Amino acid sequence: MSLLAFNLIHFGGYSSPFDSPFSVPIAGCAMVACIVVASMSFQNRRRELQSQERLAAIAKGVPLPPTEEELAIMHGKPSSDSTRRRGNTRRAGIVLLGCAGGLILFFVALATVLQVRAVLCGAAAGLIPLGIGVGFLVDARIQSRELEESTISLPTQH
Repeated sequence: MSLLAFNLIHFGGYSSPFDSPFSVPIAGCAMVACIVVASMSFQNRRRELQSQERLAAIAKGVPLPPTEEELAIMHGKPSSDSTRRRGNTRRAGIVLLGCAGGLILFFVALATVLQVRAVLCGAAAGLIPLGIGVGFLVDARIQSRELEESTISLPTQH
């Protein structure tokens, strides 16, 4: 088998696998996957260390300090985790709505400049982040209502 045939079969006509147009997207996806796996392993390790510290304190007979979640429950406030989650959900919804608006405006402007009506079909791509963003904002509103209902305390009878 000739060297040219070898290159065509193994590298798709490119002299090396790094010359392929797919090398950058594959490297980007691999980088994101590595970041996600590293983050998950660090979170797991942190929880493991916290658990070991709590078990060591129990073995020594030292009273355990309340966790952040327990403190929030004792004071009748929403935990910082649920507040942060609601804020992140709202922020994601707003960002997705902005992306949707940007995509739609881009394709409308492109169709106007090129004077090609078929380009407006690309504006439909903006409907995907628009729908997801609206869903996130609805979810954030539902979370807000649930937090308000859980923090309202009933009047005590004397």
